[in-house]
Amino acid sequence: MNIIAKLFLLLVFFTSLPQAQIVHQASPDTILEHIVQRDKNGQILAWYQPEIPGAGYSYVAELASEFIKNAPVYEPLNIPMYFITCCFQKDENGKFIAEDWMHNPACVWAGLVQGLVIDYRVFSGENSYIDLVRGMLDYQLENGTTPADWPWANVPYASADPFETTYKGAKRWEKDGLRGDGLYGIEPDKVGELGIAYLKFYQVTEENRFLNAAVCCAEALAKHVRDVRPGPPPFSMADTKKSPWPFRVNARTNQIISEYCSNVAEPIRLFDELLRIRERINLTDEQTAAFKKARQLAWDWLYSINGPMKTFIWNAYFEDIPNDSDRTNRVQITPLETARYLIKNPELDTLIEKNVPALISWVGSVFSTAEMDAIKEQTWCYAPMGSHTARYASLCALWYERSGEKIYKDLAKRFFDLATYMCHKDGYVSVGPEWPGAWWSDGYGDYIRHFMEGLGAVPEWAPQDENHLLKSTSVVQSIKYSRRGISYQTYDSNSVETLRLIQKPKLVRFEEQIIPSSDLLEENKWTWEKLENGGVFRVWHSGGKKVMIEF
Repeated sequence: MNIIAKLFLLLVFFTSLPQAQIVHQASPDTILEHIVQRDKNGQILAWYQPEIPGAGYSYVAELASEFIKNAPVYEPLNIPMYFITCCFQKDENGKFIAEDWMHNPACVWAGLVQGLVIDYRVFSGENSYIDLVRGMLDYQLENGTTPADWPWANVPYASADPFETTYKGAKRWEKDGLRGDGLYGIEPDKVGELGIAYLKFYQVTEENRFLNAAVCCAEALAKHVRDVRPGPPPFSMADTKKSPWPFRVNARTNQIISEYCSNVAEPIRLFDELLRIRERINLTDEQTAAFKKARQLAWDWLYSINGPMKTFIWNAYFEDIPNDSDRTNRVQITPLETARYLIKNPELDTLIEKNVPALISWVGSVFSTAEMDAIKEQTWCYAPMGSHTARYASLCALWYERSGEKIYKDLAKRFFDLATYMCHKDGYVSVGPEWPGAWWSDGYGDYIRHFMEGLGAVPEWAPQDENHLLKSTSVVQSIKYSRRGISYQTYDSNSVETLRLIQKPKLVRFEEQIIPSSDLLEENKWTWEKLENGGVFRVWHSGGKKVMIEF
């Protein structure tokens, strides 16, 4: 083949990738379909009700969530597109077209468990999202899980060829750096990510198949964890070639495909939660010991001189990226999700006041976009994207909630405001300001949950004229809103909830007992923080699960 022919084939190949959807904006006064709204200083505001801080956040979350309920169908198979492809486009006639690119189901389902079931369902009271997401998880269990007699047994595939109804890793790109993992290839970090999602869904429904799926994921991770910690300080040498779990491995042969992945936060989250509820779910002593050991090996590595908290080699996450043996690609998702884990578990890091701001600052510097409050995805796909912009905003909001430093609240608002522009009025969520195509992971699995996290961290941004439960330290199993009050039930008998309410409650019942309003250190109490309109209600309860708020 001559050089001209080779160049032609390369051109055809690269222009066929989703990354080639980049379209430069025709005017600085519009972003996608929206006219840009600005304040008196020229700062971009959310496109929906820009005069009310935060109003656009719940609105775009609602639009995106409703879109998923009525997702476009892939007509040849008569199934929703999210089962057979990672991404889709809308043509000039408004028809949705599925794209020919490798699928990433485990990542999508994990995000939608959090975004739709844990967050938006509770915020809205719309319980149909449980059935919707149950269908996704059941599909993965039936059509995308490894056999029980393989080395990596009963774990989810992270990837699949497009338009395939069973998931076994994406095979079509095996000669292109094993994008999509290849036949029988899995990604252990996604085993952890979907594993914790299975477990959270179990805590909502108490359906044992999801608990069993989560335990299988943990057992596989514990079985295959590697001790890659350095020798004792102070004179040990750093080795950054391996991580506790590889990025890619063949589930059938246990042959490692790609050695390094910095994303250990998701397996750690899975181990943490299983160990926390181990007595309730009857973990054996052997399981408990194995999970504790694997969790500790991963945690020690994360903070060692080999780990990314020291080296900042935040590398490997995205399923469609070729193998990167030199670990040159950098991603923003893992440092930010590690920071989220630390904020929610501050007792684990004595230097959290330094480490979390450092992670947020690093991402804000490395992945920033000139003249726009937007965050790029990774250094190998260096384009601003709405989901990652919302992710960065949510971390800023969480750190503002903890630290009280107003600069983080301002950053959160600026980046959330920009991220709203990716959501069209019909709920179609484009990848980025210059990337009009849509991905199920970016536009839905990621996008929704970050706005919900932001509202929980800054309750004054939640709707002023509606009642909403914004966050809980437990999974909320059921919730009902009515004119007379709000009733809900949590998985844990000891938890704290934050709500934005139109008015101060007249009465709060906990397991049929009236609990007082108090600022004292009591097990069962509630507080009220008055805002200009309505206020923020917080309730602490222990020893039971049912709460009734009466107006």
